[in-house]
Amino acid sequence: MRAFSLFILCFIALAVNTASAQEHTPDDGHSVREHEIHKLTEIKISADPFNPSLLEYSSPASVVDKEELVKESQTTIGETLSNEPGVRSTYFGPGASRPVIRGNSGDRVRILKNGIGTLDASAISEDHAVSSSPLAANSIEILRGPETLLYGSTAVGGAVNITDNSIPEYGIGRDISGSVDLRQGTADRETSWAALLEGQADKFNWHADAFYQDTDDIRIPGSAESDRMRAQEAEEGEEHEEEESSGILSDSATRSSGATVGGSYVWDEGFIGLAVSSFRSRYGVPGHEHEHEHEEGEEELHDEDEHEEEEHEHEHGEEEGGVRIDLEQLRVDLRGRVDNVSDLIDSVKFKLGYSDYEHDELEEDITATTFSNEGIEGRVEVLHSPTERLEGAAGFQIVSTSLEAVGEESFIPKTDSLSPAVFLFEEYHLNDYWKLQLGGRYEYVTHDAEGFSTNDFHPFSASLGTTWDPTGRNSSTLGLSISYTQRAPQVSELYADGAHLARGIFEIGDPGLDTEDSYGAELTFKQNTGVLTGAASLFVQNYDSYINLSATGDEEDGLPVYRYSDVEALFYGFELETSLHFHELLNLWQHDLDLNTQFDYVRAKETSGAEDDLPRIPPFRTIVELEYAFKRNFTAAVEGVFVAAQTKVSDFELPTDSYQLLNASLGFSPNITREHFDLTFYVRGTNLTNEEARVHSSFLKDVAPLRGRSVLFGVRSTF
Repeated sequence: MRAFSLFILCFIALAVNTASAQEHTPDDGHSVREHEIHKLTEIKISADPFNPSLLEYSSPASVVDKEELVKESQTTIGETLSNEPGVRSTYFGPGASRPVIRGNSGDRVRILKNGIGTLDASAISEDHAVSSSPLAANSIEILRGPETLLYGSTAVGGAVNITDNSIPEYGIGRDISGSVDLRQGTADRETSWAALLEGQADKFNWHADAFYQDTDDIRIPGSAESDRMRAQEAEEGEEHEEEESSGILSDSATRSSGATVGGSYVWDEGFIGLAVSSFRSRYGVPGHEHEHEHEEGEEELHDEDEHEEEEHEHEHGEEEGGVRIDLEQLRVDLRGRVDNVSDLIDSVKFKLGYSDYEHDELEEDITATTFSNEGIEGRVEVLHSPTERLEGAAGFQIVSTSLEAVGEESFIPKTDSLSPAVFLFEEYHLNDYWKLQLGGRYEYVTHDAEGFSTNDFHPFSASLGTTWDPTGRNSSTLGLSISYTQRAPQVSELYADGAHLARGIFEIGDPGLDTEDSYGAELTFKQNTGVLTGAASLFVQNYDSYINLSATGDEEDGLPVYRYSDVEALFYGFELETSLHFHELLNLWQHDLDLNTQFDYVRAKETSGAEDDLPRIPPFRTIVELEYAFKRNFTAAVEGVFVAAQTKVSDFELPTDSYQLLNASLGFSPNITREHFDLTFYVRGTNLTNEEARVHSSFLKDVAPLRGRSVLFGVRSTF
């Protein structure tokens, strides 16, 4: 209740600021408002068919641009985005982590790469990595609200779009340009680099990039196993030996690499291009040391003394056994756009992606299970010619995948899936201040699994929203949307039946599950200019049928049994982010000083009967940051992340304690007179107080904490 009151007070403060925003004029003669609007118009939402700027996009959205990615990127997409409003991670160690948006994870958060699904196996289980690295991304877009239905019913929680320039859509404008990034970290001994080259020759544009990232087992503040789990084991009479590997999270080393080559032909009214990319990752899966310790009594795989002796000769667990995943993907993308097609059609966009994905799950260097997923996804968007009041898009999308798991520990059957869909989104401008949005999507989903009869589903989704812009200049907007969403069950929810050792559970699906139905509403407010800027969202999602994976209290093969079941559920919460611009209040010349605050909260519970809490729901969080910049030469920031305890837990789920993280960063760019050449040095410190932090949305929260104190040094050059 206190969190909700805080949201309302800050919402009112933002609204009052709309009427009282002041403007002053910097030395270049342009108002601060003009500078702010220019920056917001530069950032585009590429996943949206209209390609709007962040200023024009009325639904809740976050965009992490290249400058932020260089300084903030982690080894996974999930951890890179975990401090964005409403976003946490599944945190399966440094090697695998998917975003959790508003308490939704897995197949309720759709991850795209340049508007097409990643076509990997990451939605099936948290130990399966997303087949894309933040080091290779140009930006990452996080979308919520009614427009996410354009990307599929699996985006009910939100959509994450990873962009790069592998197929240039517009002329690069130079014969050759590029960038090089070099990084070195402490807590995990990270060594990484990324390089990019691209250029233009007449109407042909070309692109090539590559990256490499290598990390050791991460250092942690104390024991990998939580005190709560130790106490529970003691109550159950289970003997527990003192961990020799205290201070190190075993099986958490990673090594990943990738490369992309692409090109496009660009003319005045469109483009067409092709790109080929490869991704390879080899990483450990933490937590299995605990299983060996208590089930087999085996000796620890790594101990701290050995780790110190082999500081300069670490082999990432490859010679010491443990549980690891060796993943590779080859992907081919075709994209194009044709403008001014006819009097009725303004533009046609098409995208096609093919992926050949495979990963081996290794135990003691022996392949226990091999997952493969061959998939193809195509998408066509047709934007009709806008009228004075109406603009919109209609489209067709099809996804075809063949998923197979082979080995002793396979817990799902070979399944061929097909999902064609049609969608429509229209925006009607009532006047200069009000507009209406209407969207709809119909899908046909079929799963053909070996040993089961074919399962067919017909998900339908629709949304209706309105946006009010009181100034007519996008200075501030107020929006309200309602939606109805259906989602077809995914493969593991239907057919899982066996030991899922990565999660440490015995997982059981239900082939009789029907579509997941929900109703949602969201109230949003954005203040783009003035002394106080920011955004606020209040949301609620009511599920008539929610597919929940929860513990039953039983055991099978020495593992706790988790079963997928259909329950009624309610999600509600808010996100709030504000920035107080001291340079708007004071004449700071070319200095910028901002106080940024962020709050997010989600509550999720069953409503069918006992109203039990749902599992793995993130707790309330506050982030406070003081950020300083001088021209383009120097930046500094100090940040505090305050995460509350999570005591609202489901049956057989342990609570997590609160924690606070202190982060800081510095950046320096010297003045260089050479045209098109920039050099930036940066340092980022995370968890500087070496706090024990456990991610409640993770299956591994009691056996794999976040890394301890770490400092990252980096340099980036563009030319």
